[in-house]
Parts: sequence; C-alpha cells; structure tokens
Amino acid sequence: RTGGASGPATTRPPPPVPDSAMPSRAGAATTAPRPAPPAASRFGLAVIAGSTRGQRYKLPVTGCVVGRQRGAILFADDAFVSPLHATFLVKDGALYVRDESSASGVFVTVGGTEALTPRTHFSAGQRLFRFTGRLEPQPPVTGRPAIYGAPVPLGQAVYGVEEMLVGGRAGRAVMTAAPLLTIGLAHCDLSFPGDEGLAGRHCELSPTPTGALLRDLSGGLGTYVRLASGVERPLRPGDRVRLGQHVLQVETLG
Repeated sequence: RTGGASGPATTRPPPPVPDSAMPSRAGAATTAPRPAPPAASRFGLAVIAGSTRGQRYKLPVTGCVVGRQRGAILFADDAFVSPLHATFLVKDGALYVRDESSASGVFVTVGGTEALTPRTHFSAGQRLFRFTGRLEPQPPVTGRPAIYGAPVPLGQAVYGVEEMLVGGRAGRAVMTAAPLLTIGLAHCDLSFPGDEGLAGRHCELSPTPTGALLRDLSGGLGTYVRLASGVERPLRPGDRVRLGQHVLQVETLG
C-alpha cells in the first residue's frame, strides 16, 4: 500500500519444518532463488494424541505459534483449540510455552509435584478438575441468626476439588478435611472406572497453607496443570503439552 504513514512492521516467526517435508524436484524451473530456511533449534515437537498423531516438527530458533486458524502449527479440526492458542518460544537455549488467552487453556505435565493455588485447573485422563481452595468458616454477623450446617473440623483444612464439564459447568465435587484427596480409576475420592487414560490411583492432593500440593502417581500416563494466561513455562525433553484434544511431546534433536 502506498501513501500515508505506516505503522511498525509485524514480524511473524517462520514456521516449523515438518519431518515429512520433501525437497523440490530436480530440474524444476525457478524464477527466483528460494529464501534460506529458518535456522532450526535443538527442539522438536511430536504429536502423540489427536487427529495429527505421528506428525513431528523441528522448531526454528524463533519458536512458533499454534492455533486452529493462525500459526505455523494448525489443528484446524479441534474444536477446543482457539484460533490463536499458544506460542512456543526458544530463549537462551531453553524452550518455553505461553498460553495466548485461549478459551480451553494450555496444560503441561506435572514433574512429580506441583503447587496449586485456589481455582487452578488440572487434568487427568480425559477429565478436567478445579481446585476450589480452602473453605474458611464464616464469622457470625452481629444481629443476624447463625446459618445451620455441619461443624468445621477443628484444626483441619477443609478443601475441595470439582470436576469441570464441557462448557465450563461444574460436575461432581468432593470436599474433605483429610490429609489426602485421591483421583483415579477406582477406590479413590473421585473415581472414574470408564476412563482408560487414568491409572488406578492417578494423582492426589494434600492441603498447604497457600493451597494444595498436586502429586502425579500415574506411572507415565501424565497429570497436567493449566498455565495462567501469558505466563512462560519452561519445558524439558519429555514434557507433554495439551492443547485441546492434541498432546505434543518435547523432543531434543541431534
């Protein structure tokens, strides 16, 4: 476009290079030299769940954007992926992921344990949960009658977890003052016998002064925690990132 002042140029990161990419045919006519491909980083992403399972990507040093409509990696048929969902960044030789205010969130596997603050979402198997936080007793209000209810156990933290259904509605919930709250396939505080993605005792929560500690017990199946929007989470080889119904695993390339 000519005429008038133009704003600052927007630079898009170059796309990742799929392993399946093939060089152009020998002898093909060219009208201009092809630009040099972006320099590759030492990181790759393998799709291990979702409609594009088996696809692998080499990430450029500038990182890449993932979404349903925008980005270098597209999951066009995943209704739970936002048009612009997440960004993978390579900085100082390390890989990070950032949630770009997506509707369904970016989830990363828990490496052993993870501190949760109230209202944090986490995922196990095909289930989504929200940690409610501690339930503090309400002080009496002068001049008003007390509201009847079960007594709060003295010296114990009452906290809870609720299942989140499709559309953001709350489902089953468990409130407890026990030192552990367990989630799994069977014989847990929250049991889901039909979920093949769950271990028998998949994960557990224990209360802390500021929230709870989430512990993964899945034996490799994975427990995921949702990232706060805009926060850059460092990733290590083997970490998995869930975007909608797709799961990406971080790889290092030789």
